Amino acid sequence: MARGRPRETGCRCVLGVLAAALLLDSAAASYFAPGESPGAKYLAGEAKALAEAAQKQYGRGYTTRIDAGRHIVYVSALDQYTLGRVMGLLGTFADSQRQLLFPRPLPWNVTVVLPTFADYRKPLPRVNAAGHYEAATRVLESISLSDVLLHEFTHALHHADQVQADQRHAVWICEGLASLFQRSTMREGRLEVLLGRDLAGLQEAVKNRKAPAAAALCAMDQPTFLSDANICYAQAHYLMFYLNSQGKLKSFYENYKADYAADRTGAAALAKTLGKPLGEAEADWRRWLLEQEPPWTPARPSKALLGVKMEPAEQGVRVAGLIRGSTAESAGQLKVGDTVVSVAGQSTRTPPDLTAAVQTCQPWETIDIEVIRDGRTMLIRQLLSVMPP
Repeated sequence: MARGRPRETGCRCVLGVLAAALLLDSAAASYFAPGESPGAKYLAGEAKALAEAAQKQYGRGYTTRIDAGRHIVYVSALDQYTLGRVMGLLGTFADSQRQLLFPRPLPWNVTVVLPTFADYRKPLPRVNAAGHYEAATRVLESISLSDVLLHEFTHALHHADQVQADQRHAVWICEGLASLFQRSTMREGRLEVLLGRDLAGLQEAVKNRKAPAAAALCAMDQPTFLSDANICYAQAHYLMFYLNSQGKLKSFYENYKADYAADRTGAAALAKTLGKPLGEAEADWRRWLLEQEPPWTPARPSKALLGVKMEPAEQGVRVAGLIRGSTAESAGQLKVGDTVVSVAGQSTRTPPDLTAAVQTCQPWETIDIEVIRDGRTMLIRQLLSVMPP
């Protein structure tokens, strides 16, 4: 838990100051008219300036890379293999979103900082946040390389789309879209979203009538939304998931933007897109929600096994030992003392989280595991085995 404002490091301060200074430059001020953006030549120069300043200020152990075509500047403490994987992930995700929801390219550079855990500075008032995106400076910082990273990168893409439309979208739409895409994968060239571990808790809340009505959720401001964050995030997530499952996510977003001046809450766009009064559409959604199978309790005779002994740690789950005869022991990729922070794209903050994430996978499947080793985050590929009966 955050215990007061963290001390700002010199590298963080200078990068923020440089970003702010570049934003105020008359050639690329953030107050350009909707549909306009700085030219490619300016953006290339800005990206180079951001990368040079970051390299100078973050110093030893950090590298910078520029994705000029997508306007992303990377500041990384990762090894080159892992950084390449992350750049491929975000690049593919950005391209997919241009086909799905956000058709225009980023009109500015987004700086993606992938620091060591020691260098990471959690923003307030968020607690235990593994990543964040700051719209004012267009800087995304994350110690997650999976679901949290995709959540915050969705915010970055959505922020750009809002500015270009001269709009500021409702909090449930911002967080619903980010939560929807944080668990997603590419399948046959298309972005596919997956059910998450927040499903069971929301189903319980709906059964017990503890979830707010859709109209109330749509009308919430950010403080109200965050006051019951667990339920509100999950409800926004699965309203978006429902729209996507019906093939209506894109039309909802387009309807919302088109009718934004008349209704900023999104309630009217929901009713319009689903073709029913909001109360009837919400009843359909609740029935659909309760029919979904939580993904971490698959009904199959065999379950996947990672093969590690676990103990809780501040950042995730510490590998306390390797089970004799397991694929984890034979592969030699995982080390005793590693802290596992995600498995197959799912955050693993506790040992039960890790077990649940592994069991969403198939036995003998090779998966990505994100670990912190010697203060640095890295990705490894690990073959799973079968849990004994």
